[in-house]
Amino acid sequence: QKAMFLAKSRRYDSTLEATLNGPNIPVSVYSKLVDGVNRHLPSFHRYLNLRRRMLGVERLHYYDLYAPLVDSVDLSYTPAEASRHVKASMAPLGADYVAVLDRAFGERWLDWYPNPGKRSGAYSQDGAFDVHPFMLLNYNGKYDDMSTLTHELGHAMQSYYSNRTQPYPMADYPTFVAEVASTFNESLLVDYMLKTLTDDETRLSLLGSYLENIKGTVFRQTQFAEFERAMHQMGERGQPLTGSALAELYLSITKKYYGHDAGVTVVDDYVAHEWSLIPHFYRDFYVFQYATSFTASEALAQKVKAGDAEAVRRYMAFLSSGGSRYPIDLLKAAGVDMTTDEPLDLTIREMNRVMDEMERLLSRRAARP
Repeated sequence: QKAMFLAKSRRYDSTLEATLNGPNIPVSVYSKLVDGVNRHLPSFHRYLNLRRRMLGVERLHYYDLYAPLVDSVDLSYTPAEASRHVKASMAPLGADYVAVLDRAFGERWLDWYPNPGKRSGAYSQDGAFDVHPFMLLNYNGKYDDMSTLTHELGHAMQSYYSNRTQPYPMADYPTFVAEVASTFNESLLVDYMLKTLTDDETRLSLLGSYLENIKGTVFRQTQFAEFERAMHQMGERGQPLTGSALAELYLSITKKYYGHDAGVTVVDDYVAHEWSLIPHFYRDFYVFQYATSFTASEALAQKVKAGDAEAVRRYMAFLSSGGSRYPIDLLKAAGVDMTTDEPLDLTIREMNRVMDEMERLLSRRAARP
């Protein structure tokens, strides 16, 4: 109701238009993401069937989505090993980028380990404009921890380059691009690790981790975005936003995404209430930016991994741009147009390529005596 009041009083056609006006993001970017992900649901259902096969269950339930795909792989990395792998994976971005990583590791930009009373999770803090970013981790030595390390370093490096290049009022980058550098780093890391590891089970684990990121960041966040848009549209039509009405709406969208009616995943009725524990819905039209950032970073990373020197130059310029332009223009200059289907289509193409390789590895596993 608050969002609707503000939108109407300022003569916007919808709460979505009002929210996206500030960062100057066309409403079509939001709708194109939702429509595109719906178009690519067959690829998501392929992933879900692959997960069912790997878990060895007769029917995949919604709660099975949180079980590990491969239970026999235990990858462990000391901080020194993780630092070495991260630097090696970032080598395509040039010597200057790697030199700044050396500073981050050598000059204690990172607080690595869990401690009593320490906040959980991980984050990068760039509030000290004229110093350098600081990173909080809770490092436990697993591959996911190394992936989190490179993720947070992506944020830190974007802050470092923007703070060094832009004046203070222009240094902070928009939320729409805030997850691009972090997920870009994850893509380069998994690509590097797959080039160094030949064991089938380990490769299955890493490839599965990549698919999990797509599941959680592209499909799940877009599912949230579709629900949120429909929720606002209900309010704009004058329909009461009761808990039961929202639960019914959420369940129908979730069943569609996870292929409940087609027998892909069993979405039990209690899942209807999951919407109530998602805090992002109290920040109007925020979650879709996780999905757009991921697809943008994947499109940019594919060009860098292909050895495109111009793509590297444009990406480094993007890291140094802060908030000097509107987010759509920042990404266009970097080499990806978020008003088109290309970023999502490239992401889904890579997703299907990964599933092709995983299916080959599973067939090879099954053929062993």
